[in-house]
Amino acid sequence: MNRKKHYHSISDIIAAVYCEQKLIFDRDLGDASPLPIRKKAAEGTLEHQRFAMESQRAAIDKRCFIASSIYGIDSIEAVTLRKWRDDVLLQSKMGCLFVYGYYRLSPCMVSVMAHQAWLVSLARAGLDWWLAVLDKKVNK
Repeated sequence: MNRKKHYHSISDIIAAVYCEQKLIFDRDLGDASPLPIRKKAAEGTLEHQRFAMESQRAAIDKRCFIASSIYGIDSIEAVTLRKWRDDVLLQSKMGCLFVYGYYRLSPCMVSVMAHQAWLVSLARAGLDWWLAVLDKKVNK
């Protein structure tokens, strides 16, 4: 059973502490707050979610499945590719979509590569080429 986690905003928690009866009415009858207040509350909740997502991204993210499997998790190559992901890819919507797709596909790719040495060689050649491109850009 795959249940979506439901998190309560700090505003919800404070409301429950401040006025439990209002929380029960809102649950049973719907929120009767004026529209401008609901709008501000929704904006605040969105800002909290954005902040939480950015702080999670700011935490050290060592996911780089293919490079980690080929070079090692703390290798200079894997660190370079992670830095490129953080500094370049995650700064644009297209880059974020690419990273999302990569995270969806790469664990399966690593599993397949574990049984196919030629795929490891191919991936290594591609990553070596890309690392050389990145190195030329940095050392211009």
